[in-house]
Amino acid sequence: MTTDTITAPAPRGPLTPEAPRGNRWFPTWRGTLLVAAIELHRRRPTTKGWTFYGVTVGGVIALSILIALVAGPGTTTIPLELNLLMILGLGVLIGASLAATSVNGDSTEGVLAPMQMTRLTAGDLAFGKLIASWLVAVIALVTMAPMLVYSYIKADWGLGEVAIMVAVILFTVLTTTAIGLAWSSIAARSIASVALAHLTVGALAIGTLVAFGVATPLVSEEVEVTTRYRDWEAATEEQLNDPLFTEAQLPCVEETYPAYFSHTDRLSGLLLVNPVILLAETAPKVDLEGEATGASVLQLFHQLVSETRMPAVPPTDRDFCADPEFGGAEWEDRTLEALTYPRNPWVGLGTYAVLLAGSLWFTVNRLRVPYRKLKGGTRVA
Repeated sequence: MTTDTITAPAPRGPLTPEAPRGNRWFPTWRGTLLVAAIELHRRRPTTKGWTFYGVTVGGVIALSILIALVAGPGTTTIPLELNLLMILGLGVLIGASLAATSVNGDSTEGVLAPMQMTRLTAGDLAFGKLIASWLVAVIALVTMAPMLVYSYIKADWGLGEVAIMVAVILFTVLTTTAIGLAWSSIAARSIASVALAHLTVGALAIGTLVAFGVATPLVSEEVEVTTRYRDWEAATEEQLNDPLFTEAQLPCVEETYPAYFSHTDRLSGLLLVNPVILLAETAPKVDLEGEATGASVLQLFHQLVSETRMPAVPPTDRDFCADPEFGGAEWEDRTLEALTYPRNPWVGLGTYAVLLAGSLWFTVNRLRVPYRKLKGGTRVA
């Protein structure tokens, strides 16, 4: 009879549990669409919400009708341009406002944590909430489609040109919606995230203009300019009453004084990221010689911005004694050059693409679990 020797297993050290990695970040089509559907179902407007949207959209439509009536008959691009600007402003405000309460609102209601514990990735949550808020803004803008079609008929722009402008508007609304979503993932309170989202949109729309005006003196130079002109103060009463009196009979005086000019081309990028200027830079050119198109609001914006983009021209000495119309032709040439200056929407589009990607990246990282650090008073479940 034989006996087998049983060897005891070697002792092991204390078991250390694997550190939790948290939910994945990469979005999936199915998860993103599922989250978007949930968001659209949960965030259906209440009676007060429908009233607010109805009053807002109704006011915009009434204003569009008034613009169409004032424009009168004939071909003109002004109603179409103003309608596009109103659509841009309305979409930016609605998208940013809705997204600014998406993450912290779910956290306050105790809905976010159960969704984070499912197979949904952080990217599913972020992209789904973004698409849902953006779609609500787009649906609100669709209500203005009849006025947009009417104003398009009165204009002489091509369908492809208007489609490009509408695409730029939708992309701008998508970017501001992502910014609101990022603020919603940062701030614990909805009122704070909404305020921060509106401040960010205001910084793009108004703050860029203020920053340009404040920074202009920093890129200004001073030069000495000598001007020669006729001294009208030396004219006697007799000369002024004489019908044969001419300006050439007055003495010519010379004056030297400091003059300033600014290198605004170094700051033009601040204006190009403005959403209104971005829309103007994507608008088609208006025929300067054709009278059918009339004035153009977006063309005027393009002209003003192009004058800041053009290289600075330092002031030179002026001799109004030899040439009373000195500088007039040069000013007209510069204005015409600004009107026909090449458009540059790429600075604005590139900036918004970076803001969109950065906002989504930040939101996804804020939605990953487990949390490393939570602010006081933050509700998880």
